Amino acid sequence: MSMTMKQPAEIRRRLEDYDLITGRARFVDDIRLNGRPPILHAVFVRSPYAHAIIEGIRLDEARSLPGVVAAFSAADLTELPPIFAVPVPGVKRPEKQPLAKDRVRYVGEPVAVIVAESLAVATDALDLVEVDYEPLPAVSDPEAALAADAPLLYPEFGSNVAFEMPLKAGNVEEAFARASHVTRLRLENQRLAPSSLENRACLFDYDPETGQLSAWLSSQAVYQAHQVLAEALGLDHRHVHVHNAMSGGGFGAKTRLGGEELVCAALAHRLGRPVKWIETRRENLQAQTHGRGQINYVEAAYQDDGRLLALRLRNIADLGAFLLGITALVPIRTPRLVCGAYQVEAVESTVIGVFTNKVPTMAYRGAGRPEATYIIERVIDRIAAELGLDPVEVRRRNMISPESFPYETVTGQRYDSGNYQAAFDRLLELADYEGWRARQRQRRASGDPRLLGIGLATFTEISGDEGGQPREAATVRIRPDGTVVVESGVSSTGQGHVTAFTQIASEVLQIAPEHVEVHLNDSRLPAFSIGTFASRVTQMGGSVVLLAAQAVREKVLRLASHALEAAPADLVLQNGRVMVQGAPTRSLTLGELARLAEEQPALLEPEPPDPLTGQPITGLAARRDFAAGPTFSFGAHMAVVEIDTETGEVHPLSYVAVDDAGRILNHTLAEGQLHGGLAQGIGQALYEQVLYDEHGQLISGTLQDYALPLATMLPPFTSDFVESPSPNNPLGAKGIGESGTIGAPPAIVNAVLDALAPLGIKEIDMPLTPEKIWRTLQTARSST
Repeated sequence: MSMTMKQPAEIRRRLEDYDLITGRARFVDDIRLNGRPPILHAVFVRSPYAHAIIEGIRLDEARSLPGVVAAFSAADLTELPPIFAVPVPGVKRPEKQPLAKDRVRYVGEPVAVIVAESLAVATDALDLVEVDYEPLPAVSDPEAALAADAPLLYPEFGSNVAFEMPLKAGNVEEAFARASHVTRLRLENQRLAPSSLENRACLFDYDPETGQLSAWLSSQAVYQAHQVLAEALGLDHRHVHVHNAMSGGGFGAKTRLGGEELVCAALAHRLGRPVKWIETRRENLQAQTHGRGQINYVEAAYQDDGRLLALRLRNIADLGAFLLGITALVPIRTPRLVCGAYQVEAVESTVIGVFTNKVPTMAYRGAGRPEATYIIERVIDRIAAELGLDPVEVRRRNMISPESFPYETVTGQRYDSGNYQAAFDRLLELADYEGWRARQRQRRASGDPRLLGIGLATFTEISGDEGGQPREAATVRIRPDGTVVVESGVSSTGQGHVTAFTQIASEVLQIAPEHVEVHLNDSRLPAFSIGTFASRVTQMGGSVVLLAAQAVREKVLRLASHALEAAPADLVLQNGRVMVQGAPTRSLTLGELARLAEEQPALLEPEPPDPLTGQPITGLAARRDFAAGPTFSFGAHMAVVEIDTETGEVHPLSYVAVDDAGRILNHTLAEGQLHGGLAQGIGQALYEQVLYDEHGQLISGTLQDYALPLATMLPPFTSDFVESPSPNNPLGAKGIGESGTIGAPPAIVNAVLDALAPLGIKEIDMPLTPEKIWRTLQTARSST
């Protein structure tokens, strides 16, 4: 699909931030329901054990506390279905109830809920609940969980293995036989807590008189939530209305409703009163899904000139105690993406999904792409080190050439467009690679104790939708007052969608941005979206806004042609007005045309009604949907670090990123997404890790123990873009929302290992904490 619109004039200041800056934004906890009964507050009783049988739950004393309205265990909420997980052939899918029934399998698993007139009363009642547990042996290490004598989370399965997923692409045996060298690595992508600024939050209000359930969520997918709530509670979908309140981030973990949200919806339905739950930070670290959690055993076959031939992988995925949403899909995706930007001849892998007594893993910014990139970029640097070659040269020798696009990897990923060499060259120039190498040589020659390291990483980022079914729809309409309304199914969690959609609609309809309104975050809009994830919104949500706006433009010109008695080709749309070329006094405003469409609807072909609500699309409006294949972005990043050998501290000095995300509609928004991702990617490399002890007890249960990076801990970022428009959508756009989390971990780790190379240190696992670096330095020095 070719580019069908010119580059829109950028809106350089985000349009959605005024309410945030002035404090007028309403998050879930700010919602007030006028004319409805007072809101009830829910709190959850959570298991202190990683693995135990529930022998009994006594709630009577909590129920008797003044102000407590109700208390329930799983036995009292039998109407709730299990929590959804995407079915994958060959994968064992244990049933996860919203409240644990007979057994708990991770610390923090909810076993009961209390509803009270105030949060203080509900919290006090927690201490009055008595739960009898019979503790069972737990296993928290995924490799230990594979042992024959490991405690079993599900005795009926006979092991802790949820699945073994093989992949063989290309002639691996021949490639390894032909190789001059084989190198082996053990790599770990540690568990991470998504840690959005706002924790999970929900408010449900069920009116027994009307049968209407209204929901206010902090969600990445209101239409998915709408469907899940209707099915879970047995309600007609027309009686469910889901709003996304202002949302303080999600990063993948708010894509699907968890058990707590479903319980609160059921309580509102049963009690006929509004019920609210706001997750605490401790609950968030303890019970919201985690990301990553992979151990990769890698064999790489390569030639004397640094050409990588083939990879053998054994990936052990720590799934946690259950499968939720795409828990199984994330690690399965990793080997399919492992070729990255390089021409790899063959890949063989086995992904082993393992149950452990931990909270489940699921989507977290990147979702399989950071894990794949970490593997291939560590391999490329290891090849360079083993052969004594510059890592720049090894990358160039393996990189896909510009004339190869569209390019299909041996694992079946089709790269739509790109010029990887140009972006890589731009990075080396912008980052002053040769200058940093010269400074590094000078330091090493002078015996400077401060170790300087330079790390590179390139990557590809799949984004958008896979499959041919439309999963995005939007409506654009012109009001009688001449303003334009964009109605999108997107759920915004801070990315800048209002700004992007305003920019597109104002350009197509030639109207000032201040005359465009964008409506999101509401399941009753004549729109649809599967959600805000996978860096899909610009290319999918933006494209469908473009298509709807173009359809409205065509209607405008047809209607004006009739009213002005001129051929459509003789009309000009400019500044909210349609004029006849050469006769500017013969013109109509968009508002006048919108009124004409309302007065004489027969002048326009009718739009089909909205398929979800059944409501007609009337007036000067158009609803369009869109389906397209995925796109592949590219990035080339370089990090420079300094290591204090006395303390082991790693100080990032410089970080430069050059990204090819197709057509960049708005550089301000793109840079904002990149910077946020880099903060999270550097956080993974240097600071963050979810830790459990051998008994399954969470060690990193507060933000004093789980180290999120502060602004002072991050270097200044320099970014630039190289554009290779995608043929897969009319905007030519690709995703950039997860770029930083993909490129930063290997760039930082490669920089640290480059700094440590003179000491013979070849491997170190994330996070690269000062203690870990210091101990590694002491071991290296004592062995020389």
